[in-house]
Amino acid sequence: MDFANTIKVVDNSTIELIGSVDEFHDWQEAEPVRLPTVVLTSESLQSLLNLRDCALRLLHSALDDRTLPQADIATINEAIEIGGTLRLLESTAGTSRLQSASDTGFDALAGLLAAAVVDLLAREDLANIAVCPAPSCGQFFHRARPNQMWCSPGCGNRARVDRHRHRRMSATAQARR
Repeated sequence: MDFANTIKVVDNSTIELIGSVDEFHDWQEAEPVRLPTVVLTSESLQSLLNLRDCALRLLHSALDDRTLPQADIATINEAIEIGGTLRLLESTAGTSRLQSASDTGFDALAGLLAAAVVDLLAREDLANIAVCPAPSCGQFFHRARPNQMWCSPGCGNRARVDRHRHRRMSATAQARR
């Protein structure tokens, strides 16, 4: 989900959060899960962004209960196969981890990110994943409760303030007529 959340939606425009190699490496360092080490070029970053965009379309389709786009499925599956990504059982029942054929390289990184998308889409509790509708957000999040609308209290506050401001502006406009 963190990989899909590397964009933000502000005023119906998408803002890229990992648009440069340095921004990607900053994101990778901040990730709680260790990802394969890779020296990215602008071209390989573009390939990762394409993979992320496939993940976004798949997640939006799944959450909207639409058929998953076949081209995006093929791209995700190909990245997993090329990366030699496997899911391995851990020593505690109910736990597993993704592992690539190697710990380094672009294919390993892309394979692990693609496999995480598959894991997310295959979750039994996919209905608990939502997109935050707050202004300047648009991030995916796990709902802690069934009626949770926003990803955080800050987004909820922003949404309520924005709704209040729009109502007030409408009332003011009607009063001027």
